[in-house]
Amino acid sequence: MSSRLRIEGHDNLVRDVSSGAVINTSKHEYIQFMQAYNNKTAEKQKVEHLCDELNSLKDEMTDIKNLLKEILEK
Repeated sequence: MSSRLRIEGHDNLVRDVSSGAVINTSKHEYIQFMQAYNNKTAEKQKVEHLCDELNSLKDEMTDIKNLLKEILEK
């Protein structure tokens, strides 16, 4: 089991002795981070969905234009 040492001057930070990693133990900060991460992920998915919709509309407009051209040629 790895041991952890408190970092002076920082209540929520500890250092893992075996790996040297600094770990934030604040649950409040973790919750804030996860909320921000989830918000960013949701926003990214929303943008991707809107891009997909826009591309679909572009394809449909191209199809409509082609059909109108065919009608005009007849």
